[in-house]
Amino acid sequence: MLNKSYNLVVIGAGIVGLVLALKIKRNFPNYKILILDKEIDSISHGTGRNSGVIHSGIYYPPETLRAKYCVSGSKQMKKYVKEKNLWIDECGKILLPTSKESLKTIDVLMERSKKNGVEANILSPKQINELEPNANPVFDVGIHIPFTSIVDPKEVALSIKSDLERLGVEILYSSPVSKVDSEKGLVKFNNTEVMSDLIINSAGLQSDTIAKKSSYKTDYSFSPFKGKYWYVSDPNFKMTRLLYPIPNLDLPFLGIHTVHNKKNKVYIGPSSTPVFGRENYSGFKGLKILEFIYLLFSFAKKFLLNTNGLRTLAFREFNLILPNGVFNEAKNLVKGLNKSSFKLSNEKVGIRSQIFDKKEKTLVSDFMVEKQNKVIHILNAISPAFTASFGLADYILKEYFDEL
Repeated sequence: MLNKSYNLVVIGAGIVGLVLALKIKRNFPNYKILILDKEIDSISHGTGRNSGVIHSGIYYPPETLRAKYCVSGSKQMKKYVKEKNLWIDECGKILLPTSKESLKTIDVLMERSKKNGVEANILSPKQINELEPNANPVFDVGIHIPFTSIVDPKEVALSIKSDLERLGVEILYSSPVSKVDSEKGLVKFNNTEVMSDLIINSAGLQSDTIAKKSSYKTDYSFSPFKGKYWYVSDPNFKMTRLLYPIPNLDLPFLGIHTVHNKKNKVYIGPSSTPVFGRENYSGFKGLKILEFIYLLFSFAKKFLLNTNGLRTLAFREFNLILPNGVFNEAKNLVKGLNKSSFKLSNEKVGIRSQIFDKKEKTLVSDFMVEKQNKVIHILNAISPAFTASFGLADYILKEYFDEL
């Protein structure tokens, strides 16, 4: 039976919310914890649509939350997966330059790898092809990151959910939150009100909506991007390593890369196109007219101002709308691809829960965690949030639980 009073209510049952609840319950076994989610499960959005890549943390500027907690979180994620005997492929990743400009970024990434504590090695073309025969080292150099791995994100999330249930944590799905009172610690959902000593907003794509329901005023607005993948339908085409381009660090996305799953199905993507509905995964599904108008005008303004190189990114991504554009870009990383076996994936589509700083006029590039009375808001759980989830939970415990 539902309690009326809790030590903690977590809004959002994706990977970040689940791991937070697990860490907090382990640290405070007597806590009464409730997790709420508007969906029927934990895997309808970012968690279930994640690539499953456990990132190393090489990309992110040292001392950022993304750098710190990607590195610490990735080690804990691997440990958890192995302890639970879940599927993991410790395949490693190879970064390849795909232009002369990207060659200049190699030194920056190698420096970040040292500062962030990530093992990374420069490879020759021969070494690259020994590791991944399908790699196409156009510029005769690459960076190997042995630590990077792949897991099944749905499997991980469902395992953590089972752990929580065994520990006595209540999880209620189909329970959209309609009101949050940050001063009283009140949460209203399904015509029910509960009180809590602390509330954590880890609602991902809806985190800004929950913040508004909590009357939390910020300089941030929501600016989502959709990622689509293509897959190689040839069953004989296999890959043993992940192939990523050396990224343009001035743009917010990593570019077209490869990923594979436990069935050895190879995917290539994602495109990163603006989307005008935060849950608009296909066609007109998930579109709301007012949100559509707001996001459309918001993107148009950023496009005209070329915010964060958005106009440059938009023109680049325009080429990736059709398979031919993705195929041509993928050839800079992968050899042996056949255009006839290159198919759009209908199930592997995700939306990035990105926020925009209206004051600074820039896309926010780090995790954002802010406190409002009895509510902690996690407002920018962008990649690598899945990888970093255990580390991010440590950060929140360290920063906010000593004062309880």
